[in-house]
Amino acid sequence: MTLSLVRMRFSAAAAKIETTPGTDAIAGTPASTDWIAGDFQVDFNPQVIDNPELTGTLDKAPSIVGGLRPQIKMRVPLRGVGTAGTAPDFGKLLRCCTMIETITAAAVGAPTAATAGTTSTITLGVPFGTTAQQYRGMPLLLSGDRALTTGVADYTAGKVATVGETMATAMTVSTLAQVPINVLYGPTSDESQYKTCTIYFYADGLQWTFTGCQGTWSLELTSGGIGYLNFEMQGQMGIHGTAAMPSGWNTGIRQTPPRWVAGRAQLNGALARCRRLMLEAGIQTVLPDNPEAAQGYDPAVPIIRDSKGTIDPLMDTTSQVALYNAFLAGSAMKLMAIVGAIAGNRFLVVAPAAKAIGFRPSDRDNLGQNEITFQLDGADSDLFLASF
Repeated sequence: MTLSLVRMRFSAAAAKIETTPGTDAIAGTPASTDWIAGDFQVDFNPQVIDNPELTGTLDKAPSIVGGLRPQIKMRVPLRGVGTAGTAPDFGKLLRCCTMIETITAAAVGAPTAATAGTTSTITLGVPFGTTAQQYRGMPLLLSGDRALTTGVADYTAGKVATVGETMATAMTVSTLAQVPINVLYGPTSDESQYKTCTIYFYADGLQWTFTGCQGTWSLELTSGGIGYLNFEMQGQMGIHGTAAMPSGWNTGIRQTPPRWVAGRAQLNGALARCRRLMLEAGIQTVLPDNPEAAQGYDPAVPIIRDSKGTIDPLMDTTSQVALYNAFLAGSAMKLMAIVGAIAGNRFLVVAPAAKAIGFRPSDRDNLGQNEITFQLDGADSDLFLASF
């Protein structure tokens, strides 16, 4: 076997936020913080032009390859860096998927006693802020009369936080609360906040580069397994040639991805004994036409977001009728998942308003389950992911 064959196991990818959209931010050699651990695929997606030339035969003249519109796919384990408040390596890609990164560098609350509460809301005191939705999507650690990690689905200017589940007993002044150090990713439609990135891919002596990349993301969680983030990016084709793998790409100590065990899975305020949860940001992007650009296209631009997902909770007599009634009424349901237990390597997913659009009873391991398809409601507030 010739040694010039490319061994795809000898591959690595790097990404970096661009200062100017479409301008290479890595500029030759990725830094240690640019590398992203995961799988990588690319489709050059060329514009193929029909050739009308007559050949004097039955045979059609071959088509012509025009500009390239690369589509880049990356599959990344859901894992942190081991330090709360430090963005995970995939965070830079989320920022290029119409998401804003918000870092809470210091915990809020001592923990601090609540001033009132119900089974699904808690009224917080000083030092919690008075800005509506200030903590929406963030984790909330409860102690005192209970020991629980939950998530904030709604927050009012009056400091009333709606949590991701309905508890057996009401929260009271004996309940202590704290928002821990975290990095939150939430959606935006403010194009001034949009980011593009440069992506480099190396494969055993070969190199591909892409600039002006934006795209969409999805999350898949499996009970007992680990989570995966799937990114589908669009960008401008850079160079493709031979290049040695830069040193340092695999020297970082990576955390083991947390398993979805001893975590949380809540739908409509109740336990969801699901095998699988899938969430999709549903962002569509285009590469605007520009004959002066290298491939005839400008950097990617998002044009629509349609967040949705699926979940397959087992049926039970406690929550089944409520789920069905919410489906029929088109009522919004809270969705919350928590993965991991160690600071810096745990994650919270919050969808404040999931509306079921499909509801199919079926069988799993001779137990009844519901196959629920849903869309996420809320302008710039449909889906949040926090690392804490």
